[in-house]
Amino acid sequence: MLVPVAPSVYRSPDGKDIRWAGFFTGHRVLDEGRVAGTAQQLLGMDCASVAEHAKRELSPYYADSAGKFPALLLHSATPTLRSLDGDLASLVADQVPHDVATYVEARSVFLGAAADLAVGRTAPWAEAVGHWRIPAVDVGDVEHYYLSHALLTLAIDHERGADTPLGRIIGWLRDRPEAVIRLYALDLEMQIFLLWLRRKTGRHRLVTDANSPAVATRWNRKAHLHPTVEAARTLAEEGLSADALLIAEQLLSEAHQRLGLRIPVLPGYTVPRAGVSREAFVAGVLDAAELLRTRYGLRAAALKPSEAGDGARIVGDLDLTDTARLAAEARAAHPMGDDCLLEAWVDFLPAELDGARLPVVPSGQFRYGLVADGLTLQTLDGFSWRGNSSLDESGWVTLGLPGEAYRTIREALHAIRAAFVGPESLRDGSHQGLATGGVDFAVGSVGGRFGDRLLVGAMDFNLSSHGSEYLRTFQDLARREGVSDRYAATRVFRPAATHTLARMEATAAALAPPGSMMRAVACVPERWGMVAATGPDPGTAAHRTEQLLATLLEAHHPR
Repeated sequence: MLVPVAPSVYRSPDGKDIRWAGFFTGHRVLDEGRVAGTAQQLLGMDCASVAEHAKRELSPYYADSAGKFPALLLHSATPTLRSLDGDLASLVADQVPHDVATYVEARSVFLGAAADLAVGRTAPWAEAVGHWRIPAVDVGDVEHYYLSHALLTLAIDHERGADTPLGRIIGWLRDRPEAVIRLYALDLEMQIFLLWLRRKTGRHRLVTDANSPAVATRWNRKAHLHPTVEAARTLAEEGLSADALLIAEQLLSEAHQRLGLRIPVLPGYTVPRAGVSREAFVAGVLDAAELLRTRYGLRAAALKPSEAGDGARIVGDLDLTDTARLAAEARAAHPMGDDCLLEAWVDFLPAELDGARLPVVPSGQFRYGLVADGLTLQTLDGFSWRGNSSLDESGWVTLGLPGEAYRTIREALHAIRAAFVGPESLRDGSHQGLATGGVDFAVGSVGGRFGDRLLVGAMDFNLSSHGSEYLRTFQDLARREGVSDRYAATRVFRPAATHTLARMEATAAALAPPGSMMRAVACVPERWGMVAATGPDPGTAAHRTEQLLATLLEAHHPR
């Protein structure tokens, strides 16, 4: 069995004690002041200068396939997505947390090969590098929640003359000038560490598979999809149809104002949080609700945090006439500090996959600067992502879904990529900065002035490494090993305390039919695991993942 770190107590900013137990890292973080201090100590510059240097010294990797060059696997959860906040919120709500910091590290090993070098420190990560036989550097520090914070702390020790594990990383990169650094996100902390690493290796530039700093910080969130309430109120709405109004409002969004981006979206508004008092923030949410009611005739909406990932902190199906409930949810969201969106609640079009009815929440991805083939259909548990199924247009139509919706999403993905290479992106500082990421879409109806008509709308930009990359990497692996199955699926689940990656892999290998592939991707006991399977059609691929999950869970939870 893998053993978590010792239990401890997290003291929240409002003085509440939260028991921290069952995690494979601690909860220590570097606050903004400490992060700024590391920039001064390691680089002799402030954070604004870090961003400028990162533009010049860190480059996105563009290619049509992976595996051409050795890779440094350096996946750290990011404060940008408030991963620690999400785990703490789960504890407060008496829910099972994901231990995001650990699963981000552990699953990244699946991306590796024998020529690569993986960096991490958690027990599930260590098991993965041993199982997959990936060369690795264990940096040891599990007190810090974020790997990036552990690396910055070690870098300071290294500068003071300590013998740290970073010496091996420096030497490995120095000997491999062609290497690519694979990241979860190129946030401020990782920019500082990589700029320091570049200086230590003597290389003029480091190449990463992450998006540029401008894309990683400004665009890896939801707020840019919709106009603010203040901006929306400048629009004269009289005489406009619901569709024309929605298009006109999107032209006031940050995405259009800065990049000229025009893609289908749902009705919604951004409520800014920075520098806004709690009551002013509440008033902003209520104003957004009024606009959704009066402009579009809508009855319900979802309140979404702009900077959270994996469906964290979303409150759905809010009655737009229930101002007391709306105000209460806004007050609860205010302390988290990020902008929020109030967006139309969607009655999702259903699809039947392996006998289960799923809401149609497709995603499209970018790989190595290009729009990836096909789409993936998400499997959700409430608002949390629980896996993907690969779909091309033929597979989409086989599920009884309208081909026009598929093509609309594909066109939107190409429009997004075009925006990041267009003239506006030069002024924005994000030109050619989109290398990886995914965009989630809704397919369904919202009612009101739109009636029962089917809408397609982008809901979320996940412009960092993402879960679908593991599905696509699995498919790449299956193709290299001669598997002819056209489709694949992944599923996320909560492994038992006794689960290990090796045991999961053995079960997968035993269940795989001849000519197919079934694999375990990652295992964080009692927190997060992923399995994958191929199939000749989407339903069979999904069925095999469910069969594998049932076998794994039955073995450790017998009736």
